[in-house]
Amino acid sequence: MLRFHETIKLGRHINDKKSLKLFQNVIYSIDDTLPKQQIQRLNNILINNGGVPADQGQPLNLFVSKEKNISSIESVTPLWVEKAIVNGFVHDMSYYEPGKDQFLSGQVLLLLDLPVENKAIFDKVTQFGGQCRDGFSEDVTCLVCIEPRGAYYNECMDRNIPVVLPQWLDNCLRYHYQSPYDLYRLPIPSVYYQNKPDPATVYPYPTNMNALSLLPDKKHSTKSLFYNQVVYFGNDVRLDQVKVHLIPLMHLHIQRRGGIIATEYNPHRVTIVILKYRSSLEYKQAIQDKKCIASFWWLTNTFFRGYMCSPLDCLLDYPVPKVGILNMSDCVIALTGFKGPYRSFINILIVACGAKYSPELENDTTHLICGGGYGDKYAKLSNYPNVKPVNHLWLEECYAQWRKIDCQSDRRYSYIPKNNALLVDTIAKTHLIPHVIDTWKDNTYDKEPQVIYEEYDVGFVEERKPRKAAIRAKFVLNEHIMPDANAYEREYKNKK
Repeated sequence: MLRFHETIKLGRHINDKKSLKLFQNVIYSIDDTLPKQQIQRLNNILINNGGVPADQGQPLNLFVSKEKNISSIESVTPLWVEKAIVNGFVHDMSYYEPGKDQFLSGQVLLLLDLPVENKAIFDKVTQFGGQCRDGFSEDVTCLVCIEPRGAYYNECMDRNIPVVLPQWLDNCLRYHYQSPYDLYRLPIPSVYYQNKPDPATVYPYPTNMNALSLLPDKKHSTKSLFYNQVVYFGNDVRLDQVKVHLIPLMHLHIQRRGGIIATEYNPHRVTIVILKYRSSLEYKQAIQDKKCIASFWWLTNTFFRGYMCSPLDCLLDYPVPKVGILNMSDCVIALTGFKGPYRSFINILIVACGAKYSPELENDTTHLICGGGYGDKYAKLSNYPNVKPVNHLWLEECYAQWRKIDCQSDRRYSYIPKNNALLVDTIAKTHLIPHVIDTWKDNTYDKEPQVIYEEYDVGFVEERKPRKAAIRAKFVLNEHIMPDANAYEREYKNKK
């Protein structure tokens, strides 16, 4: 029996001489446990490009499966077949072995502007199924560089080969997922917000009418911000005891900026759906209908920004899960060095991850998220040897990847500079990851789960003697409307 590499030349292109088809002389079989639609698509690709199904009596020399291998037969993942057509050539099969985490399979990278010692990067790319080149070659699928210039850049642009920033590769390796090129693609990568005034900055969370009164007046903001947009507020937002009082004013702001309010969900009319949780039939329906799904905070952030960002650009611009991250309930997290909306953002994120918020360092505190290397809590760390000091990136990436990350696994998480200005510009800049978000589309429910967190419940413990700041946090993060500016002062005195 001929081995596969004897029947087909690796790296052969569709436009090679004599118009040889990519899978000519390939006798293949496909794992019948794959989805029927995928099997049909693979059959069509292979047959249309010269492949022959093994059921015609010829000896088998290729097996296509996601997880299984057949002894003495070349076995590859479906991605190997699909990438061959997309890229126009057959890749080395060793990078597509079934059962391996090969999320960079099909990527042949030309890496520029990297450190002199780049062997570690090459090894990582190879480990996860990709290949690296030192110079331009016919099989290059992507150029990674910092600036849109140079001979390699021009060659790739002429051939319509994607050219991306190094952040693309960094995110691929960090999240074990092949990120789309679009955000990072030169000459105008959207991660720089070239067509927007600023990144997706966070603004005060609307907990009462006073907060909404800070919104820009219509004559100072973009009147067409919501032009041609039809906004629907989902049931979980309309039934929220606090938001129900704010929604009429939100309607007014949307209409002032050219939008229309829908009182019922109509998939042919509604364009934006505002939801509280990723856990309802309305959420699932909006996903299926490919609507823009956003949180209540996204609306006010959008008003302040004066332009629209994707709700995936900022972690809490999108509805939150109702159940926290596995094992994050063991985390008791305190904060130091944060003010204003950034402090609210991280407070809310703590609870959204399923962890507990602690106003002060206590014996059960596990982490202190530091905005900088200063402050009373930071100075007290030596008295709490079990508390791990981290920066906000650890929490943001736990939420984005929806898993509890070992905070000691990456030096980025333990970097705490004396000057908080070095970190403040990175707060709330982490994006949600589309393939992680996709895990909720088929796992939604209307019933209350057994273990939930109350939105913005900061884990206030009555036995502890709270400071004024903690009392204020209780009001704000539990979404209680303060009857007047001194409401939290009165509760503080009552506690005493």
